[in-house]
Amino acid sequence: LQWYHRRVREAVVSTQSTGIEVTFDIDANGIVNVSARDKGTGKEQQISIQSSGGLSNDQIENMVREAEKYAEADKVRKEKVELKNQAESVANDTESKIDEFREQLNADEAQKMKDNIAELREIANDDEKSADELREKLNEVQQSSLKLFEMAYKQNMANNTTNEGGDSTTHDAEYKD
Repeated sequence: LQWYHRRVREAVVSTQSTGIEVTFDIDANGIVNVSARDKGTGKEQQISIQSSGGLSNDQIENMVREAEKYAEADKVRKEKVELKNQAESVANDTESKIDEFREQLNADEAQKMKDNIAELREIANDDEKSADELREKLNEVQQSSLKLFEMAYKQNMANNTTNEGGDSTTHDAEYKD
């Protein structure tokens, strides 16, 4: 490598006083190809520089074996993270809907739903709980919220029907020009 640096310095110095064209090329494997061409004589020299460091085949094989060894644990961890994100999203959406429809919701039912959401968050944040336990609680919260908001929707529809129907008595009126 010292030889390389000396040659590059020589090439740079000689480029300034004569017409030498130096080209550096680094390929995808990290190999540096250097070529120098004297414009006056047309002579050209090339050198390739490869890293002597890097991983040996044994090190690569060990890394692959280790990755395969932990693949199942990584899969389980990934599933739990995805479920945790989904649980947080469902919890946030449900809480915002509870606030939005609080007038149509039964207060006790809304509080039960908030308690369910709190339990869901506890399970999601507990590393000791399995993905299956989280999935089960997530499904429970989703089903409960569907029922709760279905009741709110029916209550809202009943209120709108009553308001539209209003007073059913008719009043006679006369019109004069």
